This record gives sequence, C-alpha cells and structure tokens, in this order.
Amino acid sequence: MRECTVRLFARGSRMKMVIRRVRFCTVAAIVCVAGTAQAQTDAPGADELKAACPGLAGQAIPPSAIGLPSGPAVIVSATFVPAAPQSVSDGKTVPATPDYCTVLGAIAPVDPAAQPITFQVNLPIAWNGKALQYGGGGYNGTLITGLAPLRDAAPGDPLPLIRGYATLGTDSGHQASAFAPERIGAFGLNDEMLINYGYASYKKVRDVAVTVMRSFYRRGPSRLYYFGGSEGGREGLTMAQRFPADYDGVVSVVPVVQLSMLFQSYIPHQRPQLRGGWMGPDKVVTLAKFVSDACDALDGLADGVINNYLACPAQVDLPKLRCPDGVDAGSHCLSDAQIETVSAVHSPYTLPFPVANGLATYPQWLYGNETTPDPKNATMTRWVTGTAAPSVSVDPSSAAQQWLYGANFVRFFVAKDPDLDPSRFDPKDFQSRLQQVSEIIDSSNPDLSAFFARGGKLILRENMGDLAQSPLAGINYFNAVIAKLGHETVEASARLYISPASTHTGPAVSVTDGTPVPTMVDLLDPLDRWVTGGEPPADALIQTVKTAVPPFDVLAARPMCRYPKYPRYVGGDELSAASYVCAPSVP
Repeated sequence: MRECTVRLFARGSRMKMVIRRVRFCTVAAIVCVAGTAQAQTDAPGADELKAACPGLAGQAIPPSAIGLPSGPAVIVSATFVPAAPQSVSDGKTVPATPDYCTVLGAIAPVDPAAQPITFQVNLPIAWNGKALQYGGGGYNGTLITGLAPLRDAAPGDPLPLIRGYATLGTDSGHQASAFAPERIGAFGLNDEMLINYGYASYKKVRDVAVTVMRSFYRRGPSRLYYFGGSEGGREGLTMAQRFPADYDGVVSVVPVVQLSMLFQSYIPHQRPQLRGGWMGPDKVVTLAKFVSDACDALDGLADGVINNYLACPAQVDLPKLRCPDGVDAGSHCLSDAQIETVSAVHSPYTLPFPVANGLATYPQWLYGNETTPDPKNATMTRWVTGTAAPSVSVDPSSAAQQWLYGANFVRFFVAKDPDLDPSRFDPKDFQSRLQQVSEIIDSSNPDLSAFFARGGKLILRENMGDLAQSPLAGINYFNAVIAKLGHETVEASARLYISPASTHTGPAVSVTDGTPVPTMVDLLDPLDRWVTGGEPPADALIQTVKTAVPPFDVLAARPMCRYPKYPRYVGGDELSAASYVCAPSVP
C-alpha cells in the first residue's frame, strides 16, 4: 500500500476545495473500483444496487486505467437518491427522476499546479445498458451534473436518466470560482488545464465513468453517446475525431468548431465600438426591424421569423440605414461607425497563415433575430454590443460576451499576458502559439473515417439566429467531411439539421410580435434508433413550442429541415408543421 495526496472537491452547499489523503491499492491489487467486478457476470438486482451505492465512496482508480496521462481518480461521495415525480415550481416543470446512485469524484492532475478534474456520474438502478456524456459550455469551469434537460428539450420531455441512461459530466479540469469574472480564461496559463479543456478531461472522465459502471453494474455500457451544444458541441466532435473507438454516437448542437479562430474573430467586432461604433439596445431594435423587413417574407410568410437564411444577406442594404452624413442622429438610423460594427460581424475573419487542418478563415455571421421584444436581453446586445460601450479593462457586468471571451482568449491562451490590450492584438505576433492552441482546442478535423467505420453516428444542428458563433462554421465543417469522405459515406452516418431563427441557446421569438417560434426537438432518441436499430433520422424532424407545464399543449410546430433546406410556408395554419415544406435555401 502507498499513500498519495489528491486535491478534491467535496459537495456541500457548493463544491469547495479540500485536501484529502486517499489510500489506494498497488497496481497488483487495483482497480479498486473495477477489480472484483470483472470476475462477476451476473447482473445485480435493484436492491443490491441500492445497497452497493454508498460503498463506492472512497474508492480509487489508478492512472493506468485512464487512457491519457493523469493522476489517480477518487470517488469522493456516492449517494443513493430515491425517485422523484414530475412537479411544477415557479411556473416551470421539474422533470421526474428515477432511483439512482449519484457519484462525485475528482481526477488528480499530473502537474501539481493544475486543478483537478471534477466529475459526476449518475447510475440509474433501472439501467438500459447505455451511457450519455453531457457537454459543457463557454470556458467551462462549472460541474456538469448530467441531471439537466437536454439542449432544446421541450417541457415534459423525459430526462436521459429516467430513460435509463447512466449520465456523466465534468467541469473540464478547472473551477471558474477560482478566477475573477473578468479572468474566466486565466486557467489557460497552465498547460495541463488548457489541454484538459481542449480534449483530455472528457476522455479521462469517460474512462473513469466506464470503470465505475463496470464496478456497479458488473458490465460496461453497450452504447456510449456524447450530447452537447456550443462548447459541448465542440467537445462531442472532438471525441469523434480524437477517440473514435470510445463513442457510438454524437449529437453536436451549434458546435464552436473553429474555437481558436472564433475567439479571435470577436476582437474585430469590438474595435469599431471602441471608436464610437457602440450600439445601444434601441439601435439594435432598429437593425432587427430593418433586417426583418428585408428578409421576413423570403420564406413565404411575413411573421417576424427569417427562415430562408442563405437568401437574406443579399437583401440587407446597410447604407439605407445610414444617418445623414454618417453622424449619429438618433435611434432610427446608424452612424458610419455603427455600420462599421455591423459590417464587421457580417464579414469573415482571415488570418495571414493557416492553423489546424489548414484553415485560415472564420466565416461571417448571418442576419436575423438580432433582438427580441425585450431589448435588455436581445441577442445582439448580449453577444456583440453589451449594455455599455466596451473598455480595454473589460467589465463583465456590461461587456458583450464576445468581448469578455475574446479578451480572455488572447490574454491567457495566446499571449499569456493578463495586461495585454486585446484591441491591439495582432495575430502575426503570435503565429506559432496560435497554431499550437488551434491544434489543442479546435475540432475542425474532417476525417471521421474511423468513427464512421465502427458504426458511429453524428447528428449536427445549426441555429441560424446564432450571434455567439457563425452557423456557417458548422456548415463548412459538414461540407469538409463530405469532401474528405464522400457523400455516400456521410449520408450513411451523419446528418446536419438547420433551425432557422433559433438563437445560440435555442429559443426564439418573432421579431415583430414576440410569438414563440418552434425550436424544441429531441435528438437523443433519433440518434439511439440510428445507432442501435439502423433507422436513419427523418429528413425533417418536427420542432415544437409547448406550454411550460402539463398538459404541455403544442402551441406551434414546424419542420427542422436538413441542410441546405428551410421550412417554406405553402399555405394553411401557420402554426402547423403541415403548412411548410422543406425547400432549398440559396444565396
């Protein structure tokens, strides 16, 4: 026996850093969690599983059981949680949960200066034999519990856990609470923490979780899926690219495919605002109405929703919105500096050199859904302009998310200089570092041949009202996969769906009257049917918007079409999916 010190997070009112001294077996006797289970083949019964749950606490998993360089993993706690019925709280539905064992733990770093990777695994007593890994978001740093509704789930949709899936999630190897709000990317100063964020933590947690499942259920999962959106969508693609043998299916929603270039592209969106081009919420409303007037009817229905996404940009003539002489004259028009801001958002960002997978350009954003009837929470205000003009110091309370994320990226991931003025960032000064970081965090490798060859399936979704990232990046990636592997191969294993008007996080409303737009759809069941039964998803999946509480009445429905099509209105009840057909969207 030997003793090691592992920095862990224990659950209290919040996850707090503690130091625990953990004894674990020598390699000859180990895998403490899995060693005895492998010799047993009979599946344990429900009562046995309930009784076994607390006994997982304190057990350790050695680095040799983890597929990447790592310290040991330790289970900090294991708690049986009895089933809870669906309920309603504050006008929202709280999903039902089954009897399950929730496991909290941490994986120690190799570098003693790095933070541990915290993780949670939820083990349903009535297991369907499958597992689902949840993705994170943004810069991560918050434990993903695996207990939340899936992205774009409708009220009343059952949680994966109650469907029988073992679920798992992680904070990706750093804790956001350890950093000031304006320094959310400071973990990137540590190489191991950056690599964990890029790809390593998700693989490590996957390996640990499978070991825990083998111990608890006496068998591993027959299927393991990754489901994430935004950063979590990038993670899912990364797993399919880097560790194709570990996953059977991936759902990737609005993936930030070219993450290193995305973060850089935020800087040019902010520079005009530092020179007087900032747009307050009233200006954003003006722009949104201008775009809606130009593009709304291109889909056959004037309803404040832009469905014909590729046809819209050519119809937006910004000079028509220019104030007289280009000088700010009120909320009804844009100054030259403000037009420069809008133009920057809708222009590609190009590097003077290639980064990972030969890419040198990040695509422009699309028009549509710049605002909602609540200007303070407008999409463009949240992501691009903020509630006040940007400053070099970056004030998280008023800064646009793009400025906060972009500044943190160039300061901590690239320059490793917290005092760098992000507005003066020049990529030519950091070519080798940008290429290095791109190799770590980008998920742009189009070669999915190994993943597809073993039967892996991929479902992608892009939201056309997204102002956090360009939906064209995901579209370009999908086309690159086709160019690499051929249409027939991709048709057998991947789908890309388009959700017009949907914001980065999914929900959307009519720009003109605030009517909710159908954006909700379950992608887990179609993925599972494809993987396990060979049933490809339909060419059009039905999106809905429902009441928030039982009986979950369907208020409206529309088809979510495969790229490059969009739902075109052909007549009838505009709230019915039958009133739309999937038609090609062309520039």
